[in-house]
Amino acid sequence: GGGSGGAASSASSARVGGGFAGGSVPSRTASGGGGAGNEEQSESGTGRGEPATHYASIISELFQGHVVSTVRCLECRRTSRTKEPIYDVSVQIPSSNELAGGPGPELQRESSGRGPSWTGMLGNVTGKVKSWFYDKGVEVTDCLRKFCAPEYLIGKDKYECEHCKRKTDGERRLAFMDLPEVLCIHIKRFRYDANWFNATKSSRVVTFPVNKLLDMASFLEEPPLYPVEYRLIGLIQHIGSMGGGHYISYCQHKKKPQEWYEFDDLQVSLVSPEQVERAEPYVLFYQRVPSKANRLDRQTFKNDCRRTEAQIRQHLLSIPPSPCAASQAGMEEVRYHAPALRSFYRNPPADLDIAFVSKRWYVRLTTMSHPGPIDNYEYLCPHRLLGCSSAEMASEPFMPISHALFQCLVQKYGGGPVVRALAICPKCQMYLRAYNDRKQAEYDLVSKYDTKDTGDGEGWYLVDAVWVNKWKRYVRSEHVSDIQDMCAPGPVSNQRLCDKTGAIRSNLKLRIDYIGVNARVWWMFMHVHGGGPAICRKSLDLYSEGHPLETELKLEELQFAGATADFARRTSH
Repeated sequence: GGGSGGAASSASSARVGGGFAGGSVPSRTASGGGGAGNEEQSESGTGRGEPATHYASIISELFQGHVVSTVRCLECRRTSRTKEPIYDVSVQIPSSNELAGGPGPELQRESSGRGPSWTGMLGNVTGKVKSWFYDKGVEVTDCLRKFCAPEYLIGKDKYECEHCKRKTDGERRLAFMDLPEVLCIHIKRFRYDANWFNATKSSRVVTFPVNKLLDMASFLEEPPLYPVEYRLIGLIQHIGSMGGGHYISYCQHKKKPQEWYEFDDLQVSLVSPEQVERAEPYVLFYQRVPSKANRLDRQTFKNDCRRTEAQIRQHLLSIPPSPCAASQAGMEEVRYHAPALRSFYRNPPADLDIAFVSKRWYVRLTTMSHPGPIDNYEYLCPHRLLGCSSAEMASEPFMPISHALFQCLVQKYGGGPVVRALAICPKCQMYLRAYNDRKQAEYDLVSKYDTKDTGDGEGWYLVDAVWVNKWKRYVRSEHVSDIQDMCAPGPVSNQRLCDKTGAIRSNLKLRIDYIGVNARVWWMFMHVHGGGPAICRKSLDLYSEGHPLETELKLEELQFAGATADFARRTSH
C-alpha cells in the first residue's frame, strides 16, 4: 500500500490523512506607496476591484476598529492614505520633553541615521534625574496624543516615495477612522535597546481616572456627529521587572459600577476605585458609553417585550382546557410552555400583530453602544422560512415583540426582514433528510469498498488532500438538523495539483498534497460529488507511469437501471 490506508477509517490512514495545503492569511499593508495623484487610498489586504475580506466573530464585533495611516512626502507633498484594522492600540509613554512641547526622539535623531547625538543623550539623562523628584506622570490621553502625533521618517527610516522614485523625508500620521465597542489600550512599558542597558521596563506613572469618561473625539480623523466617550471597565497590571513579574487584573462590576474587584490568581477581593487608580496599568479596557437614545431604545424594547409576552400568555390561557388536565396550575404550565408556545409561534393570530427578532441582536442592543442592523436574514433559508428540522430549533433563536416596534427599529438600525411567524420550510426539511441519507449511504459505501491497496483494480486514483479533508469533515459530521450546518465538500477538485497548462506541478508529496484511493471509491466520489480531473497511476507516486481508467469498476449499487436506479438517483450529484 505504500503508506496508504482506507478512506472510511481514515483517521489513521495515510491516503485520507495529509495536512491542509494552500490558503493564506490576509496581511496588513504597510503605510506608504504614494501614487500619481495627490492622494491615493488603499484598503489593507485588498486590491482594486477585489472584495474586502471580512471575518465576523464576537472578537471583531467587540474589539475591531480602524485607523488611517497618512504618509506625506516632504518633497513632492503627495500623500498616501491606508486604512488598517486594529484590535488593540499600543501606545508609548511620552517623555517630559514631548509633554512640554519640545522635540521628540524622532527629531533628535541625526539625519545620517548614526544614532542619538551627545546632546540628546545628556538631555535624556537629565530628564530621567528630574523625573525622580518632579515627575508626576502622564495621563492616558497623553499616550494617545503621542500615538496620533506626526512621526518624521528621516535618516535610515526615510520614506520610499513612488512619485519621486527614491527615498525621501516623510511625515506619517495616524488617526482613528472608527472606534471599537471595547477599546483596548496597551501601554508599551517594556523596551529593548542594544545601546542602553539592553532591556528595561518603564514604571512611569500613567494616570487613568476611574470615574471620568475618556473622550476620543479629538483622535478621530473627522469630527464625530455624536459623543465618542468611553468608561474604564478593567485593566491589567504588571508587577516586577524584565526578569520576572506577576500580573494582576481589576474589573468593574457590571451592575454595580461603583464596585471594583481585584483578581490575583485564585484570590478575588473587593477594592476601592482609589486603589485601582494607584495601579500601574499595562493594558486598559474601555467600553463605549451608549447614547441617551440608545438607552431609551433598550428600555422601550424591554417594556414592549413584556407587554407582548403578557398578550401571548393571555391568549394561551383563553384556549379551552383539555378534559384531561390535572389542575388549573398544571394546565397553565402546559399552555404557556413547550409545545403550546412553539405551536403558537408557528402561526400567531393576526390580531396580536407581533414580529420576531433574534436574541443575538437583542443582546447587542442591551450590551453595545450600537447594535447594528437587525440580523433576521441570517436565520432564514433561501425560501425566506426557517430551514431547520424541528419547531424547538425554530423558536430557540427568536423573541417576540410588537410589529410596530419592529418597524421603528428597522427604520433606525436597518436590516430585517420582518418575521411574522416561525414557520419551518417544508422544502428544506426534505433537503435535510436527503442530505443526511446521502451522507450515511456514502459512508457505508466507502466503508464497504475502501482498502489499503488497489482493491479490485490495478490503478491508484490520486485525489487532492485538501478536498479529502473537507470530505472527512463532511462524512464524520453529526446528523444535520439545520441547513446552515451543512458542509458538503463540493465537487472533487484536482486542479490544485496541476499548473495552468494542465501538467502536474512539481514537488508534490503523498499525504501532504494528495492521497490515493482505489477505483471503486473513486467512482463513488464521481457519482456523488462529480468534479475531477481523474489522475490514475500505477503506483502512489504522482509522477509514476499513468494507468487507464477502469470504468468497468463503477459500483453496482449506483447504476441507473434496475433495482438500484432510485438509490443511484438520490445519491447522484
